[in-house]
Amino acid sequence: MKKRHVWIGAAVFLCLFAAAAWEITHPSFVIAQLQDYVMRRTGRALVVNGGATLALFPKPRVRLDDVTIANPSGTDGIFVNVGHAELPISLGDLFRRKIKIHEVTLSGPRFNFLVDARGQANWVASENAETSGKSDKTSKPKDPLSISIENGSANFLDERNGQSYALGSATGLVRIGGDGELDVSGSTALNSQFATIETHLNSLARVAEDGSPVNIAIKAPAITLNFDGRVGTRDALNLAGTIEATAPDLRALSKWLGSEIGGKAGLKNFSLTAGVDSLASVINLRKATIGMDGMTANGELTVDTSKKPINVSAMLSTHLLDLDTYLETAGGGGSSTPDWATTPLAAGGLKGVEGRFSLSAFLVKWKEAQWGPVNMTGTLKNGILEAGFQDGSLYGGKANLNVTLNGTTDVPALQVAFDGHDFDGAKFFSQLAGLHWLAGTIALKTSFTASGRNQQEMMAGLKGDFSIGVRDGEITGLDIMERISKVSSAILNGWGDGAKSLSTFTSASASFAIEDGIAKSTDVQMSTPAATITGRGEVDMLRQALDFKFDPQIVTGSGEVASLPVQLVVKGSWNAPRIYPDVAGILDNPDAAYKTLRDLGLPEVSGGDVKKLEKKGKKFLKKLFGN
Repeated sequence: MKKRHVWIGAAVFLCLFAAAAWEITHPSFVIAQLQDYVMRRTGRALVVNGGATLALFPKPRVRLDDVTIANPSGTDGIFVNVGHAELPISLGDLFRRKIKIHEVTLSGPRFNFLVDARGQANWVASENAETSGKSDKTSKPKDPLSISIENGSANFLDERNGQSYALGSATGLVRIGGDGELDVSGSTALNSQFATIETHLNSLARVAEDGSPVNIAIKAPAITLNFDGRVGTRDALNLAGTIEATAPDLRALSKWLGSEIGGKAGLKNFSLTAGVDSLASVINLRKATIGMDGMTANGELTVDTSKKPINVSAMLSTHLLDLDTYLETAGGGGSSTPDWATTPLAAGGLKGVEGRFSLSAFLVKWKEAQWGPVNMTGTLKNGILEAGFQDGSLYGGKANLNVTLNGTTDVPALQVAFDGHDFDGAKFFSQLAGLHWLAGTIALKTSFTASGRNQQEMMAGLKGDFSIGVRDGEITGLDIMERISKVSSAILNGWGDGAKSLSTFTSASASFAIEDGIAKSTDVQMSTPAATITGRGEVDMLRQALDFKFDPQIVTGSGEVASLPVQLVVKGSWNAPRIYPDVAGILDNPDAAYKTLRDLGLPEVSGGDVKKLEKKGKKFLKKLFGN
């Protein structure tokens, strides 16, 4: 009996000891103290739905499962929900039943940042929370808190304007200072793209009031960004300060922001330095310096990302606008290649952005062509670009240009109206069209339409009209009158084989009607001190070829005007045409031929008759056009 009482007593003692140990070591007290801590700091209720457990290895810690913190009173929903939270605890704290809350690890937290319709931010402490930073010397700053986040996510919604953002897969460290300052360092997924973030915020509470100084650094594949200024949400999410950003590809950046820009040409190596003032989804950039595709522009820029597609308004100036990056070509632009480009036109990119722009360029470059300064303006809406300039400087003259490019369909459509005068013709024709044999002072007016998936298709379907006037001109590589008067060479092989002489004229003009890429004229005229030349023919825009016949009229030795017995033919590639007499028709009217040759003073036919001319026609042709 005595032994049984001993064993019973021992068992009771062990039970009491176990109960005492359980009471001492069970971490349930942590829940109550954490709830009190959160209430004092935020004025919110914390709920632990899954209870608390103690783990001693690898180091003592308390784990709380399924933890939530509610939104402020009067606002529905949850501010944060945590899969589980862990707080380190020392054995001394465990036995004293008092935990020091200075560090916490959150696994799978989901934060919901909200500005409601009344403009109240749900992250701001409630009125019944303790305040810090009081002028009372007895007030003590709150203890700093370090929060480690693993696989977290966050959503931001402003109910006043519907503005929202989301990030996920966040891992990092958040430090909340005693006076409400916030430091964030970690990585996250912004719009499904991995990014690292470094942020310092002076006061979390002031974000919802007058705004807080902040520094934000973001590095992602689409963009590297640094912002230094102020952030606030009193009226809407607002940023004011300076920004520096670089992006390797604006198309990738636009897609990351939720809007795609088509095409492949250009929009690379983007950089930005500017003063920024944003409100909600509207970003205003002041005194901006923008770099892209090796060019630099300065000015003002506004971007509205709330609209799809993105809306952009810009007023910029640049020293150089290089169009080679955006306009691929062959043939034109100074090339000697007879083919137009078959590279698909990137007009689909017009669907990704809308807005207005003005651009002042001191120099515009395209292949060998250069002109400027020009002040261009344009609008882009619903995939249709309308752009142009007035009184732009072009090769010493002035010009007006209006262009409409429709990229809404699979086959882009182009409309162009151009009116210019007083150009340097040698540079104009050489650099823009590859013509190296015509010079003078140019006036040109044209209006045409074209459609096609590339330049070649557009040239084949060109339709419209143009007129051209040249004064004080020169035809390099050929002196027509010298050839005729000196009875030169090369009938069948043509004359345009080198810049060995000049043919000058006082004026020339022609008007053309364009249909299916063929420009036809019936009123070509050219005047020189010694001759007048009229003609007709066509320009094949697709093949870049000429086919003209001219009727020269020269002043004879007696001062009379005489028509030559043969037409001149200009035929072949427009950058190197053959120019030769139309020999086949020279004897169609022997009476006229005889009179003209005699009036020209050629001794071989003086005193002859028509039959003699017919009989010796071959000899005369050789004398006239070849040695």
